[in-house]
Order: sequence, then structure tokens, then C-alpha cells
Amino acid sequence: MLSIAVSAHTSLVPPVSQYLTRSVLSLDVDDSLRDAARLLRMARITGAPVTEDGSLRGILSRNDLLRRLAQLDGTATAEKFETDLKAIQNEDVYDVMADSPVTIVPTATLVDAAQVLSEKKLNRLMVKAKYGSMLGILSSTDVVFGMLNINAQDAEGIKVEDYRVQSSAVEPRTEGPLEECSLDSSIRGHMATDLTVMSPTQTLKEAGLLFRAASVTGAPVVQDGKLVGVLSRNDLLKALLEIPADASADEYAAAVERVGNKPVSDVMSASPQTVSADVSMLEAAKIMAREKLNRLMVTDEEGALIGLVSSTDVCFAMLGCDFTLGDDDEGLDDIDWAKRTGNLYRKGIY
Repeated sequence: MLSIAVSAHTSLVPPVSQYLTRSVLSLDVDDSLRDAARLLRMARITGAPVTEDGSLRGILSRNDLLRRLAQLDGTATAEKFETDLKAIQNEDVYDVMADSPVTIVPTATLVDAAQVLSEKKLNRLMVKAKYGSMLGILSSTDVVFGMLNINAQDAEGIKVEDYRVQSSAVEPRTEGPLEECSLDSSIRGHMATDLTVMSPTQTLKEAGLLFRAASVTGAPVVQDGKLVGVLSRNDLLKALLEIPADASADEYAAAVERVGNKPVSDVMSASPQTVSADVSMLEAAKIMAREKLNRLMVTDEEGALIGLVSSTDVCFAMLGCDFTLGDDDEGLDDIDWAKRTGNLYRKGIY
């Protein structure tokens, strides 16, 4: 377990303790990857602590699952692929998790956390007192929303439907259970076609509010109907790194306002990775694992945006847990719920 030490200072930058999530889902080291993925899917999160007999042993994230799936052989026969995929689904969490979760003390500031998340290329930190027990989890989403002063009440004023674009080029993905993933399964049936998009002239504060209102961590940037970029939660996090950790209250407020007023075009990825709707699930997993991406833009032959597939979509579908939220917990009867700490049904996007 790697503990991040931060230097003491008198900054009035908000501390981590005000933004951590104290109630989280925990996974067990003996959970299969399929069951772990189903639990993450139900909780609407992309990573969780892994415990053994009540003690923290590691952390499992969507990216850990993606990297494991990307190791599948795309040149194998259909039968070999199916056998290998089922073997991965049945692997223990212990074999895939990161066994040295990075922790941060609750007195660290949000700027401290932003720097650690960016340097370590992480999406979440465990919050732990120096000589105490685990207190909770802090995600990069928590940090971004906290630093930009984006709260639920302000997000409720955003009309998400004004930023939605429905592609008519492909059929929308099925709402019910989908077929088991095979070697030839394409992303067509798993990608989102009802998209939340934004303009390059919107401010970063407006983008953050839209992310919170729409419960997304990234979105295509569109101008005159054409894809011109992608903005992600991590882009916002990097922009916030210019705020000094030792800023006074006035300096911090001014810096936050300055960053929040920047246009999306200043920090977006202007050359997003695109694929066709017919690319296989495995190839999409390999691309995202190799390029360290959380989403791929799906375009037609003319380059028009027709959809988006996320690493979450790919991981959950390939691990056999692509189901409609609200369904019964079929296949989870053997889970020992007494081992689970926190509230499984907390809606979140950490």
C-alpha cells in the first residue's frame, strides 16, 4: 500500500475529508471477475476496494479488467476465444487487482489529491488517516467537482436534453440482456447512440455541470454537427493542476474562477480516437488498453459521429454482466452480502 505524504501548510484550499465517499461497495478477494463486474455495474461505479476478512488488500478498477480482457488472442478460433473468455470471467479478483492501492491522508487538500491522481494516472485514492483505519474513497470526479464548486443543486438546473443528440444511423442498443460476447461480437449493439455532447466554446465550469447533471465522465465536443474533440474528467483535472497548493483563500478562489472560465477547446483532446461500429469488442478493448482511453468515438464512413463506446461498456459486456439495471440479482445468490460494507446502491460515477 502506497501512502502519499503531503507537506504541511496553512492553505485554505478545501481538504480531502470534505469530499470523500464514506460509504462504498467493497469486493472480496475471492470474487470472480464476472461477479465483481456485476457488482460494479449494479452500483454504477468503475472501481472498488478489495478486502479479505475485513482488511484492505487492494483495489479493482475497470482499467484492471480492461487490461486483462485485452490479453485475449484475437487470432484464436471462436471456440478457443469462448473458452479463454469464460476462464477470465471465472478468475479471482485477487489475480487482477492492484495490490498496492495509493492512499492519501484526509487533511491533504484537493490540489494535493489532483496532483497525485494526475502523476499516478489514477481515477481514485483511498483516504486513510496516517495511523488510523480506512475512511473512504476519493475519486477524480470528486476532486474535479469539489475544486470547480459543482454541486448537485446547481447541476439540477442544467437541461441535459438540450445537449442530447440521438444518432439515427444505427439502431439504439438493446435495453434488455444481450447475447454472450463472442469473437465476432461488434460494438454496434453495445455502444451508446443517445449522446451528451458539448460545444468547444462552453466553459470548463459549464462542462463540469453538464457532466454532473448527465452522470458522465466525458463527452464528445461537436461544432456545426461535426466531431472536433473529446473532453474528459481527466482533462478537467489536468487544467486544475495550475492552481497552487499553497494558495491563500483569495488566490485559490481567483484561480478556480480563471480555470472554470476557460473554453472547452483549450483543454479537450482535439484528435479523438475513432472506430467504426463494426469493430469487434476485443479490438475495442485492445485499443483502449493500449492507448489508455476510457472511450472511443464511433463514426460512419464519412466521419460523422454516430455513437460512443466506453471501456465500461466493453468490460461489463465481455464479462457477462450487461443487464438492465433494476433486474433481479440472478447469478449473485452465492455472494456473501455480510462481507459487503457500505451502500451498494449509492449512485455514483467514481
